Amino acid sequence: MSRENIAHVQLPSKLTEEEAVTLRRVAFGQSDVRTLRQADLARLLALRLIAGGRDGLELTRSGRDIFDLLPRAVFAARPR
Repeated sequence: MSRENIAHVQLPSKLTEEEAVTLRRVAFGQSDVRTLRQADLARLLALRLIAGGRDGLELTRSGRDIFDLLPRAVFAARPR
């Protein structure tokens, strides 16, 4: 799938592009909660895609399923 095609892939669960980015950032654990968009966090929490864990926010099982469905960059061919 090329980069051009990735931009047009429909996001699962009717997530906005911004919410998908926030979900990825939570999944990778690379961002401090205060740097993430609060509106996205509120919606992801309401959809039960993320939850508070010992070390901060983490994906729930359904959040992991949605994360696995998100389009990946062309150069990210490694399995998750």
